[in-house]
Amino acid sequence: MRYFYIICPVGADPRFSAKKSVLEELGIEWGHEPFFPLERHREFSIGVTMRDMQRAEFVLADLSLERPSCYFELGLAEAANARVFLVANAGTTIHQIGNADNVVFYSDMMQYRSGVSQILALHSALSPRR
Repeated sequence: MRYFYIICPVGADPRFSAKKSVLEELGIEWGHEPFFPLERHREFSIGVTMRDMQRAEFVLADLSLERPSCYFELGLAEAANARVFLVANAGTTIHQIGNADNVVFYSDMMQYRSGVSQILALHSALSPRR
């Protein structure tokens, strides 16, 4: 299964359901299934999380709402040497990441969809054919 691992504020984000729908729709379009870890595992495990990230085509981290748990998972993704793409709601302060210039910012769901689509296209262009 080809998938991309999702890091995002789930319970804290009132737009999570809409974002999840966008990720699922675009995943179908681009041939990659979004991997939502809370739907796959009952309990959190650093080892399992890092394995899932290493097996993923890439990690998509939404840093909106500046959730510490998302930054923790982003650190795990970086430690796992995963390819990481970042998105955040416009106006979000980005903390402690290697390259804050590579964040795709969005203001509404149309821009979110467009940004994620651009990331999927970029990943496709950077990845060797399997």
